Amino acid sequence: MMNKAAKRRIAVASLAAGLLAALATPAQAINVQVTMTVDNSYALFYGTQTAATNFVGSNFSWPTAETYNFNLPAGQYLYVVTASDLSVAQGFLGQFDNLDSSYRFYSNDPQWQVMATGLGPNAPYTGSAADLALLTQEILDANGGGNPSNGWVGLTAGPANGAAPWGAISGIDAAARWVWYSSNGDPDPTTPGFDHQEWLVFRVAVDAPPTVPEPGGLALAALGLGALGAIRRRRSRLS
Repeated sequence: MMNKAAKRRIAVASLAAGLLAALATPAQAINVQVTMTVDNSYALFYGTQTAATNFVGSNFSWPTAETYNFNLPAGQYLYVVTASDLSVAQGFLGQFDNLDSSYRFYSNDPQWQVMATGLGPNAPYTGSAADLALLTQEILDANGGGNPSNGWVGLTAGPANGAAPWGAISGIDAAARWVWYSSNGDPDPTTPGFDHQEWLVFRVAVDAPPTVPEPGGLALAALGLGALGAIRRRRSRLS
């Protein structure tokens, strides 16, 4: 029959194992809210680093921002396919919320990457198998550096929300800036209208910031590990 000391050792070991498992378990998905617009049009997808797997939505009228709420699998990317009419101006403007961590960032955040396909106006704007395959092929080309932008590069930011020629876009913070890819070194490729080797693809990973356990949680984990170590040391002396 098991004595009290043996039962206590098993309980402490189980507590330590449970705490470690809880602290190490990754999030399975991120609750995301996207509010965005693109002059002249866009399609929003998500997927892995090497493939577009899901279509979220598209729009062809820049004066109004659209809002999307969905669960983004942990470790995956948002992909924004964009194109313009090459007239007057072009730009991507948005705000992005990780609702699980209450973290907000914007279209001009340095985490964003952009690439140019040079394929003209026929961008993938639906969730069809053909459009997902086309976008995936361009992602793979960019990953290997075999496209007009020589891979994924940093975006170039233009004016803040509220500036001409667009005016204020409702639903997006004033801190957000219009951005685009600069194919010719222009410090503000959002104006005038110009073909910057479009269509373009912007991408960003929206992982939750690393969760740091509260001091009490760390202390409990340390206590459990310490007790487990003491049990093992005692056993080694008795054997």
